[in-house]
Amino acid sequence: MESKPANQGSRILTAALGRLQIFFLNTWRRLMILGRYTIICFHQQSLRRAWRLLGKEIHQAVDGGEVNPMLTGEVKDSLARAQAAKALKDRHYQAIAALREKILASRSGEAPPAGETEGPAAQPGAGETPTGT
Repeated sequence: MESKPANQGSRILTAALGRLQIFFLNTWRRLMILGRYTIICFHQQSLRRAWRLLGKEIHQAVDGGEVNPMLTGEVKDSLARAQAAKALKDRHYQAIAALREKILASRSGEAPPAGETEGPAAQPGAGETPTGT
């Protein structure tokens, strides 16, 4: 009979430590989300600058007499920079969605899907949502 209360105490301690570990892991994930949102702010600034420069290049090409300004080299370069900035921003949003899924899975008592690590999640293809639909 003496082993039963001692065993119960160790179970309680193990459960408490497991919940504490999940709490700190989810806190770390939330800090990573906050960091990614900060990075997204910088990418949004870069995207606004790229769109502004793209508009300027198109306007200059039209003023120069170009019939189709999208065919000029400067406009193509500006468009490529804007698309690259948008792609980086979208990649961070996808990583945030993956982190949120991990947090929800750990809160509901499920284990995260096998094969995933704590690093950046695998990114779905262009035009797909992070859930794969």
